[in-house]
Amino acid sequence: MKPSHGLAALLVSLTVSCSAAPAPPVAQDEVAVTVQDCQGKDITFTSTPTRAVTLDGWAAQAMARLGLTDRIVGTGFTGPLAVEKEPYLGALAKVPVISDKVPGTESVAALRPDVVLTSFASFGGGSGPKDADLVTMGAPGIAGCIADRTRPMTDLSVTYDYLDRLGKVFRVEDRATALITELKGREAAVRAKTSSGARPRVMALADNPVAGQPVKALGGSTPVNALIELAGGTNVFSEVDGMHADVSPEKIAELDPQVIWVVTDFSFAKAKGEELVGQIRANPFLATTSGARDGRIVSSSQYVVGFPSALNLDGLEQLARELHP
Repeated sequence: MKPSHGLAALLVSLTVSCSAAPAPPVAQDEVAVTVQDCQGKDITFTSTPTRAVTLDGWAAQAMARLGLTDRIVGTGFTGPLAVEKEPYLGALAKVPVISDKVPGTESVAALRPDVVLTSFASFGGGSGPKDADLVTMGAPGIAGCIADRTRPMTDLSVTYDYLDRLGKVFRVEDRATALITELKGREAAVRAKTSSGARPRVMALADNPVAGQPVKALGGSTPVNALIELAGGTNVFSEVDGMHADVSPEKIAELDPQVIWVVTDFSFAKAKGEELVGQIRANPFLATTSGARDGRIVSSSQYVVGFPSALNLDGLEQLARELHP
């Protein structure tokens, strides 16, 4: 799809201005900082960014946890902001909202950012800017890097790495280190309580199963899988590559999950929140599973557990209590 005339003119203007000007000098009180993108390519920042666009609420949350909301000139995909907690919620309420969805390239470019952030695995999702668009804007991008779909996620290193890179880029490494230490401490406390004993079989569902259609379960290469492992459970679909595993009701019956974890608020789901949980509780396809028979159906929002975020630890603590009451 071709860009609009307004976007084309804006990007041409940005290209001319960026190509005509030399690389900005390193500020006297700063040194150049280099971090890697999701492909292992170096990105160098010669000064601290002051105009950040966060394409999603998870990225905005990360900035809030690091005390950097004053650097955000616009955010999109606001759903994750609704589950953030004080005192961060108050700071995030002041952030300008571009769109409730991932903002388009033109909207992002109009804000003239010097960095673009997302907690998704890469850029270019939906109408959002792609890597090539960021180059044209002259704004490097930092993504969440959930990139390896060939093996299960078993830890939260992606979450910690994201916060670490933001801390370096914005020159608040002390804050990032303190936050990561706090989060790792909470993780260790959970693991200490759940590392021994039986590991319940868990199935994570993103939607209510319907006759004649594949069941939307969550596979191994997701933060959801990592949280199940750390909480002392076993994801029955951990070996399925990708985020969403389309599985048959017969396969579910064969694996017999002992706990059904409903991950709500995905855009493709036919219902949201507790409505979805109620539908799954009443679903006859699941009635023969141990989880349904024993009433062990729990729920969390994808805004808490779906993508790299400090809120992942809230989801971990909640799930651990459910798996090991």
